[in-house]
Amino acid sequence: MKNIFIVNTASRTGKTKETWEKLKVYLDELNLEYEAYVTTGPADATNFAKKVTGKGEKVGLFVMGGDGTLNEALNGIEDFENTYYTPLPTGSANDFVGGIGLEGDVFEIVDRALQSENYKLFDIGKIKYTKDGENKARLFGVSAGIGVDAYVCLQALDSKLKRFLNIFGAGSATYGLLTVGDIFTMPFSDAKLKIDYEGKSEVREIKSTIFAAAMNCRAEGGGIPMAPMATADSGHLCAFVAHDISRLRCLTLLPSLVAGKHMGKDGFDLIDFDRIEISMEDKMCVHVDGEHVGFLNNIVFECMPQKLKIRGF
Repeated sequence: MKNIFIVNTASRTGKTKETWEKLKVYLDELNLEYEAYVTTGPADATNFAKKVTGKGEKVGLFVMGGDGTLNEALNGIEDFENTYYTPLPTGSANDFVGGIGLEGDVFEIVDRALQSENYKLFDIGKIKYTKDGENKARLFGVSAGIGVDAYVCLQALDSKLKRFLNIFGAGSATYGLLTVGDIFTMPFSDAKLKIDYEGKSEVREIKSTIFAAAMNCRAEGGGIPMAPMATADSGHLCAFVAHDISRLRCLTLLPSLVAGKHMGKDGFDLIDFDRIEISMEDKMCVHVDGEHVGFLNNIVFECMPQKLKIRGF
């Protein structure tokens, strides 16, 4: 099997570079044959993954960085059958690794992956949308969403607060702090949801939608358990829709959300689905694994069950 490392050395305010330098020494001590690609800008991880997969040979794809880098590489995989994916978490949130239950530090995960070709299968989410007259699609491992949570992710991408908190290893707190402000400033929108699940379909009309998040893992935004019962190998996704709540009440419910005790509360809907189409009356911000997609009013989320092979457990 060919071993490929894709590394974002800028992850976590550059701390990943130190980890990568140490890992290179360790890999050389193992006399491991491998190729390494270091990202320098947006979409590099996607392009590198496209370059090394899809050639009909088995590839052990190790991706080091935060959830954004892991997502970029995921979207570059050309051949899922022959690609054995190993995420190496060095971001400030690492929601994907937490969501699939992959434990240990980078060195421990690499060791386990190299010792065996055994893997576990996980679901992938897909978002489809039209932008600038062109139909587009993007995969996600953790979540994708529209509304306030997406706008928080957009702000966090270039947040001085996040860079400051990363110095103390508390970068994940950025999402919660930004959410408090956005609740009082972001516009809400009415929406229609067309839901398909286990061969059945339904339509829901939603008033004053704050956000709608499609969850593959239980948590996003640095560990906030949006869908506490979601698992990335369930064969379906879970939508968390917040709606028809006053801004003040939404703020008072935040502690329950952070604690994962929001299920059953009015205005917080958790919906299992295979496919869901969301039509917003007004355009709202959209994210995919924390990466900004645009401001849209119609999106489709789908589950791609048992698609991704992951080593390192």
